[in-house]
Amino acid sequence: MNLLGKSLVVALFFLSVLFMALALTVYSTHRNWKSVADAKTQQLNDERARYETLVRQSNALESQLKAEAEAALQQVRKLETEATRLAEDNQQINRRLNDLSVKERQAIEAVTVSQQGNNQLAQEVTQLRDSISENIVAKDRSFEVALKATEELQSIRNDLETAIERQRDLVAETGRMSRVMESEGLDPNTPADGVTPRVDGFVSKTQRRSGVQLVEISIGDDDGLRVGDTVEVFRDTKYKGRVEILKTAPDRAVGRVDTRFQQGPIQEGDRVATRLNLN
Repeated sequence: MNLLGKSLVVALFFLSVLFMALALTVYSTHRNWKSVADAKTQQLNDERARYETLVRQSNALESQLKAEAEAALQQVRKLETEATRLAEDNQQINRRLNDLSVKERQAIEAVTVSQQGNNQLAQEVTQLRDSISENIVAKDRSFEVALKATEELQSIRNDLETAIERQRDLVAETGRMSRVMESEGLDPNTPADGVTPRVDGFVSKTQRRSGVQLVEISIGDDDGLRVGDTVEVFRDTKYKGRVEILKTAPDRAVGRVDTRFQQGPIQEGDRVATRLNLN
């Protein structure tokens, strides 16, 4: 056998070994490629279905996003419109506020002027009230003075009428007494200061002072008694003494008992007279 044959034999040997190793390798790594293919196909179908689902979800989300973006855009436009309107309203409010501020200042000035006028009027009213009060007081005083004067005038008129009436009575009585005196041979023009009138009364009170007995009697200067006159004191027909007049009043008099003529105790109720008539 030549070299070529040997080389071929050696090559076949190596090839046989190589194919045997390849066969062993293929056998050791043998799989069910159909099952794998089916699984891969199913997995591919699932992934496609998932992809389609994701695409649909993406489209839906994109549509929703577009709708929301459109709604947001509309809302933005609406807000811009509202902001524009609010800005215009704000400008109008500012203008009105400025107008109101001007009016407020004018009103404050008017109120200040009015307040000053009110204060002045209040002062004038207070002055008028004080003046009215003073006038009322003066009027009341004048009325009281006028009323008092009227009462005094009426009293004077009454006293005058009484005096006139008494004067008439006295004139009549004087004329009558003059006629009586003339008929008795007496001169009506004789002064009466030294003549003690004939009157009588009674002892109304007695009092002893500093050893002197004083008595009060029920007749006075209206009855003609004068300071210095004397009256006689008696009870029934018993003479008790003499009293010298010290002080007179219209309806009573006070005198001192003259011990030189005293003939008994002088008591309240004893009779007194300027002329004695013990019968």
